[in-house]
Amino acid sequence: MGSSPAMAYDINSYKDGAVHAYSYGTNTRVAVSDTKQDGHPVYVNYKRETSTELYTLWNKSGNGTTITSASAGAIYVIQACVSIDGWPDSCDSKRE
Repeated sequence: MGSSPAMAYDINSYKDGAVHAYSYGTNTRVAVSDTKQDGHPVYVNYKRETSTELYTLWNKSGNGTTITSASAGAIYVIQACVSIDGWPDSCDSKRE
């Protein structure tokens, strides 16, 4: 008997109608979309099965744009975030 393929699942995270972060299918890439015309950059925090490190992918390109990570180990945790200058950011202390 051959081995069965790995179970794939879709991961989605949203925040304040301003950001959509997701990983679909084999979950080897994460994407972050800016979904609100508010002038604030958005980002996603994520973890891969191959590391204990918390990664961050920024999208500073504005409303209607999506940034996608390189392909690597499967992603299992994501958190969509909005960066507002001068305001506390509950998503991450590693702000740019």
